[in-house]
Amino acid sequence: MFRPSAFSLHALPLLILATTAAQSNAADVTFLPAPLIAPDGGKLAPGASTVFTLQVPERNSRERNAEGEWRSLVSLDLYGTLGADPAKITIEAIDPENGDVMGSGASATGEQPTPGPWAAIASSDSPQHPAINAFRGGRNEWISQSKEGEEDWIGLVFGQPMRMTGIDYIPRTYSRGAGLARKYRVEIRPPGGEWETIITGERRSNYTSALKLPFPEPATVEAFRFVIETDLRGSHAGSASRINLHGINLPERQRVLAPARAWAEIPPDATARIEGRSIHVRVRNDSTNGVAIGEPRFARIHLAPDRSLQVNRPHRNRGPDRLGAGLLGFEALTEQSRNVLSLMAVKPDLAAQEQGLRQGDVIIAVAGNPLPLNHLAAGWDWFRYSHEAVIGRAQEAALKAGENTLPITIMRDGKPVEVAIPLNREAAFTTLNPLDDPEAARMLEDCLGFLVRSQRDDGSWERCMIRTSFAALAMLATGEEEHIERARKAVDWAKRRYREPSRYGNLGFWHGAYAGILYSEWHLATGDTSVMLNLEDLRDWVVGGQKDSAFGIPALGHGTGGLPYQRRGLVAPACHLLVFEAIAMRGGMESAIWELILPYMEMAWSNPAEGGHGALGYHGAHRDQSEFWSRSGLFAMAAHLRGERPDMRDAMIHIMHQRHPWLRNSHAYGEPGGATGLLALNLCAPEIFAEVMGHYAWWFSLAWEPSHGLRYTTPHKGAPYLGGELLINATYALVLQGPLRSLHLTGKAE
Repeated sequence: MFRPSAFSLHALPLLILATTAAQSNAADVTFLPAPLIAPDGGKLAPGASTVFTLQVPERNSRERNAEGEWRSLVSLDLYGTLGADPAKITIEAIDPENGDVMGSGASATGEQPTPGPWAAIASSDSPQHPAINAFRGGRNEWISQSKEGEEDWIGLVFGQPMRMTGIDYIPRTYSRGAGLARKYRVEIRPPGGEWETIITGERRSNYTSALKLPFPEPATVEAFRFVIETDLRGSHAGSASRINLHGINLPERQRVLAPARAWAEIPPDATARIEGRSIHVRVRNDSTNGVAIGEPRFARIHLAPDRSLQVNRPHRNRGPDRLGAGLLGFEALTEQSRNVLSLMAVKPDLAAQEQGLRQGDVIIAVAGNPLPLNHLAAGWDWFRYSHEAVIGRAQEAALKAGENTLPITIMRDGKPVEVAIPLNREAAFTTLNPLDDPEAARMLEDCLGFLVRSQRDDGSWERCMIRTSFAALAMLATGEEEHIERARKAVDWAKRRYREPSRYGNLGFWHGAYAGILYSEWHLATGDTSVMLNLEDLRDWVVGGQKDSAFGIPALGHGTGGLPYQRRGLVAPACHLLVFEAIAMRGGMESAIWELILPYMEMAWSNPAEGGHGALGYHGAHRDQSEFWSRSGLFAMAAHLRGERPDMRDAMIHIMHQRHPWLRNSHAYGEPGGATGLLALNLCAPEIFAEVMGHYAWWFSLAWEPSHGLRYTTPHKGAPYLGGELLINATYALVLQGPLRSLHLTGKAE
């Protein structure tokens, strides 16, 4: 078995097989130690070829139940030519049982590869726990996939020599001994040198504590690795929660995107035959220059995907889910870790259909750039590299450059085909403030028009208190007589349906809070005092629903039924109630909920003065930085409206500013959580609101279908009962009107 070098890059776990001299010259493939050309790249010499093995996964139960056929695509990233002339790569998918070529393709690149500052390396890793996790922080971990008789190790290779003074090995907490280092060593590789052992040791206790390993003396290295010779169970297995470096401030690792990609399509009959098996991928360099290549990838694609393949609530934030591209006129099936985007539906009489796109087409590149691996989970990778972000940014860039089409490359009949999709917009967004951005003003009118068309005869929107509250608030914010009348009908519907607070149901504190916000704003805008009794009854019902929490202080649950999560309770419904009460106080209602629940909020807050991060936690035992957006924003909003606890408000606004890519990950839903947090920024820190909104011009660009409104996009913590286009149009019609400051919720003076 050929091993490409003394180590393998973590993103390239596939082994290279030396078959026959005619098929592969493994000596001509070098995987990059330093300088680091690409995090997951290798150098293929001129005229050389090699063969990879690629495991074809089995279909999951949802895919097996889908009617129709599947095709598949094999791809290989090309990071650039290593000479002056363009490099050309041919890729072939081969059935190992009979040697038949199931599909083939070619691509060229003329660009020089982009250096990367560092890459994680490991003896092996599992798909969900790659080596890079140990250098990212957070709750991610590295777990090996070792074989009997092999040592496990993890480390880094640098793009240029670095001076180190030591490392810390932080083991996994919940491993039951598997992968916890017992006998170990630390190796370094000097520039241009070989691996050298500089530390050896064995632990006999405290296996879950951090292992601090200062070097005997500072060393200049191009790579290092921590080797686990045996774990606590006496076997060869490796894992790590984190590896800290001494003497190095590791630069942020931006992904190196491939400028070109080679594709080979495998037809349906062969795709069915190879399910669950390994195939060979032969790669040949047909040029006189070396080329930096990545790893081959496999994607199975339905010939006519539909919503039966969609998970309405993203499974652990990884989908697959629906992505609405409003301006382009299609819906796509967005999937985690895919470098393709399948079209589920093409809207009639819109841009995509006019250019001949159809269900089952697969987008492989946008504006000439291959789609990166898709990220559906909240965070910076989603913000930078998700397919919705890539396409939305490409749209805005084209509009800003004065172009009226967006080139999209699809895979059709085994060949890449470029299609120019018309961009039926007048210009790019500027500020996303309807007061001075004409495109934002048009989009707002479309959102409001969507709401006008969607209101029921009884005055509600889908007979849902949450949707009705947001839609009616958006109507009320306009100040226009016809829209105020629509808000009145919504208020009357709510008063009829919820004559007393107990009618709000098992999730009463959520629904009641939204009703309270609507009633309060309605009273302040119109002087209608008929809602005051509803507001006071709601306040008293909430206070009467308090329970003693496991923390020894009063708390609120979802409603009056009790406290969830082993009596720990949760802050989210209470945050909504605090906003209702803060606005109602401006209309004359006395406060009671704030006084009741503030100690619980203080306990759940991660106080920066005590070394915390500033966000409002789930409850006192879970002060997280992942689902914080909505609850932090709502509490900051309530504190600002009341003029109290500016320290808590400012800390929460600060972390929202710093971690805005988590805006759709709010407990317990993606929307309206994202929108409520943005409303808090608008109220408490308008300059931050303007900045953050500017960061998401790409999302508005992608979601907006002119003359219709906003199309559905994937929440990160999505609850099905709070999804859909009505909610998105209602919430963002309100957000877009934030700078108008026409409601107390958005900054109207008392």
